[in-house]
Amino acid sequence: MSVLEALVLGIVQGLTEFLPVSSSGHLVIAERLLGVSSEDITFEVATHFATLLAVLVFFYPVLKRIFLSPVKLFNGDESIQTARDMRLLLVIIVATIPAVLVGLLLKDQIEQAFASARMASFLLLLTSAIILSTVFARFRKKNIGFGNGMIVGLAQALAILPGISRSGSTISAALFCGVSRQEAFNFSFVLSVPAILGATLITLLDVFRNGVAEGWLVYLVAMVAAFVTGYLSLILLQKTVISGKFYLFGVYTLIVGLAGVIFF
Repeated sequence: MSVLEALVLGIVQGLTEFLPVSSSGHLVIAERLLGVSSEDITFEVATHFATLLAVLVFFYPVLKRIFLSPVKLFNGDESIQTARDMRLLLVIIVATIPAVLVGLLLKDQIEQAFASARMASFLLLLTSAIILSTVFARFRKKNIGFGNGMIVGLAQALAILPGISRSGSTISAALFCGVSRQEAFNFSFVLSVPAILGATLITLLDVFRNGVAEGWLVYLVAMVAAFVTGYLSLILLQKTVISGKFYLFGVYTLIVGLAGVIFF
């Protein structure tokens, strides 16, 4: 893989990892169009780690408050905010379980799905239907709890398939549960941290077994591109969700999905 190809794939990863358009689906299609393959597992680890850093930087105040809540409780902090943060942390742990189970039990089937650009294109159409349907969602001022948190967690598990957007499905699920737009956006990405971290650690084990296949410059270029574009895409998505124009991403995935089905 050349540096230019790494730059392109890094940008694709960064833009599509968080925008509700499916990074995995776009990468499968982009690799097919470029005639390259990122079977080098180190490249996957590098770009996922870069996008994880983007989430950690963007949501640092929220993540710090939530994940430090057990320490605050241990130190005697019995405030309402700390209790809410601790409860949300437990919801995140429970809501992460479906994705873990799907990833471990259906690993081989998922890897086969990643080999088909046509399959990714069809699943992009499903992502489009999910996102467009949010125009019918009604805000009912609900907070994230174990019930609706599990629904969002199931949506995240579905998004392991290439072409199904993780942010698209989780934000849509939260909106249909009556959660506010800002909270739906926040919970979707706070929930993504264990999932992205877990996927990165699992693939990192493969790196240790297989070794590094490319030069360091390829990974560095891809990581910088993925981090910068990932952070910018978070800003764009937050504004789009809060403004009530989330459905526009459904139009985009509809166009890309149809084009992919026809082309492939």
